[in-house]
Amino acid sequence: MEDYFRKRYGDILRFKGTLGKIDTVFTFNPADFETVYRNETIWPVRLGVDSLTYYRVNKRPEVFHGVTGLITSQGRAWGDIRNKVNPVMMKVQNIRQNLSAIDGIAQEFIKRLDSLLDPRTGRLSNNFSEEIKMWAFESVAFVALNTRLGLMTREKSDPMALKLSDSLTTFLEKSYNYDVAPSFWKYFETPGFKQLIKAYDSITEVTTHYIEKAMEQFDQSAEGKSVLEKLYRIDKNVAVVMAMDMLMAGMDTTSATFISTLYFLSKNPEKQEELRKELIALLPEPNMPLTEENTKNMPYLRGCIKETLRFRPIANGNFRIAGRDLVLSGYRVPKGVGVYMATMTLSNSDEYFERSAEFLPERWIKSAKATCPVTQKHNPFVYLPFGFGPRTCIGKRLAEMELETILVRILRNYRVSWVGEKPLEYINNLILQPAGEMSFKFEKL
Repeated sequence: MEDYFRKRYGDILRFKGTLGKIDTVFTFNPADFETVYRNETIWPVRLGVDSLTYYRVNKRPEVFHGVTGLITSQGRAWGDIRNKVNPVMMKVQNIRQNLSAIDGIAQEFIKRLDSLLDPRTGRLSNNFSEEIKMWAFESVAFVALNTRLGLMTREKSDPMALKLSDSLTTFLEKSYNYDVAPSFWKYFETPGFKQLIKAYDSITEVTTHYIEKAMEQFDQSAEGKSVLEKLYRIDKNVAVVMAMDMLMAGMDTTSATFISTLYFLSKNPEKQEELRKELIALLPEPNMPLTEENTKNMPYLRGCIKETLRFRPIANGNFRIAGRDLVLSGYRVPKGVGVYMATMTLSNSDEYFERSAEFLPERWIKSAKATCPVTQKHNPFVYLPFGFGPRTCIGKRLAEMELETILVRILRNYRVSWVGEKPLEYINNLILQPAGEMSFKFEKL
């Protein structure tokens, strides 16, 4: 759709707001992206999830106590939360201290995968997407709550985790309809909107269940280990909502990027083998532990993740509401107008990435720049998978550690190929998600 708009109308166009939506400018010009980001106020405003704000403020005030979280807050309220959360979530050592535990979860996933694979076909007997979501949920729950849920060693699906997964699927689908597309829900509650509220109730119920269990284990005499416990000592309400948002956001986003990365590597076996050389040097024996020291030098792995996020980022683009009057591509854009920056379209264009249709992790490796000309055309404002500036994704460091760890374990133990007749399919709700059959074949090394 974005390609169609660009071809028909050019690099900048305006959509008039309807049903309470603000006017929005679409831009395909990275110079405009830079202008927007360089002119942000101290509290940048982006597209919010108004239905979630409405739910937390109006439907369940007894749970949220006026704290709507980083996903939905704007202005000073957002700034106050972010200032409390940044030292906990954006400090590298606070996240990397969990490496050993996250690696342990990844190794448990490998054992589970071994038990679920058909030895004749190398195919998974279970739903691969569901299994990856359970891995992601187990991982983020440990960092958020310092709690193991036992999802990697379960004999059958965990009903609470599955309930959360199903409710998040409804949230992503319905929220797009009611928060992004024009909708009547602010005037009256439609049947679909009531389904969304029911999903929010389920998400709140499940996350509260896990949070309350974790709080029972707090040791007031010791330094807080989890994000929940660290934040609890600063602000109880912020701690609870932040832990909820981590459990909400940490399942589908990380699992989607993992599946996409595995897909691109399975479709490019020569790149997979190049990565495997790096991983064998890193771990001569497959079961050796990952440590702070041996994970410092993984340029090709990190290049693979970055190249995946160039092809298939979690979101098609980034959104801001202009905090002051701007001039974009020669047009005056008044304060208060929405600006959508179509990064994925440009990331998949030869105009900004030479040989953009090819999966080339080398373009991200500094030591390859002298011999890899595809690295030379990159504009830094075209590739922003985690956003930019004060509203950079708060979970960036955790997501990177989780992805690196699970990819090391999978590709150090298996050769992975794609045996589907069709390419991997995607659906685009609030995030870009892999969909359809996961036609991976796993060959034990």
